[in-house]
Amino acid sequence: MSTPRASKLDMSRAKPAAFLTTKQEYATVTEAAGLVNRSSVGLLKIMGTDTLDLLDRLSTNKLVDLQAGQGKYSVLTSNKGRVIDLLFVAMREDHMLVLTGPHTRSRVAEWIDFYTFAEDVTITDLSNAMSMLAVVGPAASRVLDETSGEPLSSLGPHESAQAEFGGLDVIVIRTDFARIPSYDLVVAASDEKPLWEKLVRSGEPIGLKPVGSQALEVVRIEQGVPVQGKELNEDANPLEAGLFDHVSFNKGCYIGQEVVARLDTYDKVQRKLVGVSWHENAAPVEHAPLRAADTTVGQVTSYAHSFRLGKALALAYVRNAHAKPGLALSMDSTDGPISVRVEDLPLTL
Repeated sequence: MSTPRASKLDMSRAKPAAFLTTKQEYATVTEAAGLVNRSSVGLLKIMGTDTLDLLDRLSTNKLVDLQAGQGKYSVLTSNKGRVIDLLFVAMREDHMLVLTGPHTRSRVAEWIDFYTFAEDVTITDLSNAMSMLAVVGPAASRVLDETSGEPLSSLGPHESAQAEFGGLDVIVIRTDFARIPSYDLVVAASDEKPLWEKLVRSGEPIGLKPVGSQALEVVRIEQGVPVQGKELNEDANPLEAGLFDHVSFNKGCYIGQEVVARLDTYDKVQRKLVGVSWHENAAPVEHAPLRAADTTVGQVTSYAHSFRLGKALALAYVRNAHAKPGLALSMDSTDGPISVRVEDLPLTL
C-alpha cells in the first residue's frame, strides 16, 4: 500500500502512516534502520527521594535496584490486577523518565499521584515540551555512533545515556520497543527537526530512511508485542497478555499483586494472547470474533499483512482450551467467515 511522500522540509512533524510503500519501509526497518517519530508517546519526569520506591509499590516489576543509566519495563496495574499501562522506566542521575502509552499519560500521572501521601515525589508531564524520535533496526546503533560521534552502540537493552548530536542535547534510551534494536531519542521539542535532519544526513549512507506507522505495525504484530489501546487495557491482566518478563513474582507487594499472584499460582488465567494466520486476502472485521464450531472463543485485536511470511497475521485473545498452535478456528472477515490457524508468538512460523 502506498501513500504520498511527506514534505522533505518537515518530515519529522508529518507523522504519516508511510513515507514510501509499507513493503519498502518494512525492508528498511528489518534490514537496515528506520527513523521514526515517536512523539505521541507520553513522557513523565518523576523526581524525589521516594520516587523509585513508590513506583516499585505500584507496578509489577522489581525497580528498587535500578541504578542511573538502567531501565525496565513494568506494568502499572489496578486494584483488580488489570493493565493500566505498560511503562518503560529509565533511571537518570537525579530523576526518572517514564514512557507511557500515547493516550494514558494523564491516567498514569493521576494514578501515581493518588497513591502519593507523605512521599517526596513530584511528577512533571514533559510530553509537550519534549519530542521523541527513534532509530529502529539492525543498523540503528551504527547510525547513532555516526551521528553523535559517541559509542552509543555499547548501550545494552534498556540502558540510557546522555549524548550530544552536533550540539543538540539528547537522552538516548534503548527501549527495544519493537523487540528488535530500537533506540528512543528524547530531545527538546524545538530541536526535533534539527535532530531529524542530522540523523537523515548521517544515516543515509548506512541505509537509514524515514519509516511510518504501518511498517512498524507489521513488525510489532510479527514480534507479538501487545500495545495500549489494542491488546492492553483495563479489561486485560498482564499474564494473559504474555507480559511475564515484566512481572516479578518474588519482589513483594504492589497494587494488584494479590490478584496477579493468585492467577499465576492457581492457573486461573482464562485466555491467552496468541497469533493467528491465514492466506486469504480478506481482512478481519473490526474486533473480529474467533469461533470453534458455533462457539465464540476469542477476538482479534490487531491485524497486518506480513511481507516476510507472505500471509495475513493477527494478534488475538483466545480461550486457553483453544490457544493451541495449529488449531483451526473460524474468523469473521470482510469476505465472510474464513478459516484461520492459531500460532505461537512471536510469529516466526
